[in-house]
Amino acid sequence: MKYNGSSLRTRKPVGLALQGAGSWGAYTWGVLDALLASRSLAIAQLSGTSAGAINAAIVAGALASGSAKRARDALRSFWLDVAYPTNATPAGEVWAPVERAWRESIGAWLLSSGTSPYQLNPLGINPLRELIARHVDIDALRSEAAPRLYVTLTNVKTGLPHVVGNDAMTVDVLVASACLPQLFQAVEIDGEPYWDGGYSGNPALWPMIHGEGARDLIVVQLVPDEVDAAPTDATGIRRRVSEIVFNSSLIAEMQAISAMRALAERSDNDVGIVDTRLHRIGPPSSTLLMSGSALERSQQWLLQLYGEGRAAARRFIARHSAHIGVRETLDIKRVFANQQRLKMEQPANEDAFDRRDHPLAVMK
Repeated sequence: MKYNGSSLRTRKPVGLALQGAGSWGAYTWGVLDALLASRSLAIAQLSGTSAGAINAAIVAGALASGSAKRARDALRSFWLDVAYPTNATPAGEVWAPVERAWRESIGAWLLSSGTSPYQLNPLGINPLRELIARHVDIDALRSEAAPRLYVTLTNVKTGLPHVVGNDAMTVDVLVASACLPQLFQAVEIDGEPYWDGGYSGNPALWPMIHGEGARDLIVVQLVPDEVDAAPTDATGIRRRVSEIVFNSSLIAEMQAISAMRALAERSDNDVGIVDTRLHRIGPPSSTLLMSGSALERSQQWLLQLYGEGRAAARRFIARHSAHIGVRETLDIKRVFANQQRLKMEQPANEDAFDRRDHPLAVMK
């Protein structure tokens, strides 16, 4: 599929791999807003999971039927629709922290209790379905004008990732990609039950590596690589377990890429994985990660995440737009394949990596 051919000729094409993590997807909204506003980059393909899949689908549909501005407007409309109403009164401002704590405690109880969504929600109602139907242009993203889109689901019976492309995209696919089994019933597609894609591919990189349109892939990461100390309270333990689970597939893919590159260097095979240049934006700062929740949907919180994501992407563009099409800026071996990982002081870039002489810097 091709999107806006004139833009791809004048701007550098990139692929975007968007992680999912509930309301943290508003951080990705900010990242996408900055990338769409960039005069140097054009989005040629996207891969997403959960909230990342919804963000990607909104962008793909809007780009196919309009422009980058239309995509930015569509993202804002979706996330403001997701948000709880603002607290316009002084009483509302006072009550907001209490209300937020109550929502989070109820969410934590649902996630940790033995109660099944088939008992609590026998009709299988999922509020995301209506939101997605209202904001994602399925017909447009299935057209030839759309950038290539890949959405990951997890097959409940096999545990394997199932990647869906533009041609087979539906509202159900996007709902399934964001289906947390503790909260919602599995989504059935073609007779198979599916859960959140984050369990098996968060996000899937290989479809874009083997795809067309961009050799530069930017991973927008929401889940932190590491934490300063092991959590000791129940909430912190649940949070860290979830982070490890939802980051494991990305780590595995990055390690596989590193291993395949090493193998390719010892052979004469010309594989696309060697030609792919990887970059990264994210994750949010540890302070921000510890101050919120994937279930929090207040407008103030979502707008804060948006602002942080937009700032992170603008830093990335300022530092690395000249490197797109030339060399990669993500040191996979040090970040994903080595016990001594980089400390992400500024998560939008790889400062320590930039300061070294990178072995790929001379490759064109």
